[in-house]
Amino acid sequence: TDMALIKLNNQSLSAVTSAGLPSGTVLQVVQGTLTATPSTALTSFQDSGLFASITPTSTSSKILVIADFASSSTTGNGGLIVNIMRDSTQLMYRGVNYSNSGSTTGNTTLCHLDEPSTTSAITYKVQYLAQSALSTAYFNMSFTGYAAPTAHITLTEIAG
Repeated sequence: TDMALIKLNNQSLSAVTSAGLPSGTVLQVVQGTLTATPSTALTSFQDSGLFASITPTSTSSKILVIADFASSSTTGNGGLIVNIMRDSTQLMYRGVNYSNSGSTTGNTTLCHLDEPSTTSAITYKVQYLAQSALSTAYFNMSFTGYAAPTAHITLTEIAG
């Protein structure tokens, strides 16, 4: 018996490329993790070690960036300020885990939909700094003295 030829967008399956898929289709997913607690930064942003790289298949693709991590502020007034970066470009920043005295802990999830307009490899990463010199704040620490949880950054390429 003959098998029917299955076609998608009038192409045989072996010829389907990302260009033949409808807008909104997930093309690839990449994830990076971090299981360490970097030291506190006071005056300038530093890389947290949470990053992932992706090579978009089309210049019209969008990249959904989702980063989740814990943070802890152990003394003083303040908390953390975090950036999501694409290579050296700041995409967004937020203040997280603010305390006006004593210790606090928290979990944060950041989301950003990026349109990088490239098919070259790009790296997304999270940077952080302590909000105030009066604060002792930590990236990816849930409680002082406990092991660091696993932080994630997930990159999802979506057809444009």
